[in-house]
Amino acid sequence: VSTQSTGEQQTISISKAGIVAQLQARCAIIAASNPIGGRYDPSLTFAENVDLTEPILSRFDVLCVVRDTVDPVIDERMARFVTGSHVRHHPANMMNPDPSDDQTQADHVPQDLLKKYIMYARTKIKPKLHYVDQDKIASLYAELRRESMATGSIPITVRHIESMIRLSEAHAKVHLREYVREDDINIAIRIMLESFIDTQKFSVMKNMKHTFSKYLSYKKDNNELLLFILKQLAKDQMVYSRSRHSGDIQTVEISAEELEDKARQINIHNLQPFYSSELFLNNRFVYDKKNKVILLTM
Repeated sequence: VSTQSTGEQQTISISKAGIVAQLQARCAIIAASNPIGGRYDPSLTFAENVDLTEPILSRFDVLCVVRDTVDPVIDERMARFVTGSHVRHHPANMMNPDPSDDQTQADHVPQDLLKKYIMYARTKIKPKLHYVDQDKIASLYAELRRESMATGSIPITVRHIESMIRLSEAHAKVHLREYVREDDINIAIRIMLESFIDTQKFSVMKNMKHTFSKYLSYKKDNNELLLFILKQLAKDQMVYSRSRHSGDIQTVEISAEELEDKARQINIHNLQPFYSSELFLNNRFVYDKKNKVILLTM
């Protein structure tokens, strides 16, 4: 009950040791919950996985499902990151840092500057809701209600419209804008939809992504989608290579034509910007234009 009142009324009631008080709780709430049995079951709904009531779940603006999926490329990068972090923070190496580490962190924003930016945005910027496309929100709300009833997932209520407004204001605040623009609202709709679809059963998730594709594709970087497809191809090629050759694999070759075929299926025809992007290079992929193959160095 106290959790519901905190999320809905932004107050906490205390009655203990003869003291009865009601305290203000005007702050953001970030909560984490482990799934039942220690592993998320995609065949069940989000509420069934975490064993929380729907009234409590409906108080949160965004629900994120963090899955532990098996991916050889990501798993290897994670292992390299953990071991590299231990090596860098060893007392002997901290006295003689590797100059290459400074080069890799050259584009990172200093933590002090980031703190000042966030503090300035929180205290000085108060975006106003200048214009709202009411027809778009009403149509989206009706579609979400219909899908929610059909799939038996988390109920969609008026609170989700308020969530969209809060997310659009937050997006405008991050960009230091005084007014909420249409693209702020579109981004908020996309975030809320991605959150809603991610909590669905695996059997209905694909259909819902197709239904709301016009909202989900708004200002979405194609490079992220292409990288996901490329990683899947690299994973398949790695499994095939390990089944034929014993020992460690140093380099994985992926056919560029195969990636281009899959890209055309999702209406992406020009992959040159992706091949030259930092996202492509930072994931240790190299495009061999002469042989039309993509190399992944392990």
